[in-house]
Amino acid sequence: MTTYKDIQRATGLSLATISKYYNGRNVLEANREAIESAARQLDFRPNQHARMLRSRRSRTVGVLLPALDNDFHLTIVAGVEEALRPRGISVIVAASPDASDDPVNLLMDRMVDGIVAVTSPHDVPALRAAAARVPVVMVDWYIDDVHADGVFLDNAAAGALGARHLLDHGHRRIGFIGGEPMISSMRLRTEGFESALTSHGVPVAPALERLVPLTIDAGYRAAQELLAQWPRPTGLFTANYELTLGAVTAVNDSGLRIGRDISFVGFDSRELAQALVPKLTVIVQPTRKIAKHAARLIADHIESPGDRPAPTIEYLDAHLIPGASVIRLDD
Repeated sequence: MTTYKDIQRATGLSLATISKYYNGRNVLEANREAIESAARQLDFRPNQHARMLRSRRSRTVGVLLPALDNDFHLTIVAGVEEALRPRGISVIVAASPDASDDPVNLLMDRMVDGIVAVTSPHDVPALRAAAARVPVVMVDWYIDDVHADGVFLDNAAAGALGARHLLDHGHRRIGFIGGEPMISSMRLRTEGFESALTSHGVPVAPALERLVPLTIDAGYRAAQELLAQWPRPTGLFTANYELTLGAVTAVNDSGLRIGRDISFVGFDSRELAQALVPKLTVIVQPTRKIAKHAARLIADHIESPGDRPAPTIEYLDAHLIPGASVIRLDD
């Protein structure tokens, strides 16, 4: 079993410095990097229970999710765990697909030192209370009155990016399927979509928008409604993974051909995009990078406890992966 002495031999650092690091005290940045590199190479796993007894801290971070059934949430967990493991911080995951669940208090009962939160609306009151006791980093959904750091996609820019791609290909009658506005990420994607239309001189048409729950069924029904209009939209833009999957299924069931009869831009569905024929054009967010940035912020709080300054908010850019699902109308 790997010990502190093995880390010492690999780094040349003193046992005191290594012990300080693993007990959550500040060490020089170069020393921290050397210890983390050696720990990865040696597969070092510190004795969490003994450390918790000494420091009265668990060096455990809770990851709060609405569910565990999509790639975005699973990638957040993987990215946080990957970034925290070398720093000797473990991860507990709690999900709340149902409003009767109480995942925030479950995490607090496990004595987590901080929470990375992709929040459900019904978890907000408990998360607000938890944020007064431990550091919280929000991901995906910003909540105004929770004292917390945040790492988010630039959602308005992402919505505008999808709209501009269709506009640049000559589309003016564009159907949009987004999430309900109470979720900030969905509201911002809608605002970005509408802003891009306006800047291109295209009026925002409420009849061409559907703001629905983030489920496959809701995406399917919304697409059906849009496709039933006449004239129907020449293009569709969906603002999250489940909505994309539902809408793609609805288009295929209608007999229309994506990339020939109707254009389509999806969201967060890289694997689906590659599997479809023709390949789907999609907006993707740097989910693993978001997770790693959130992990860095929460780890910095754990390793430098004390008065928390004003929250740190970071925004990362989405990018578009072109497929063959968007046709140019002016060709």
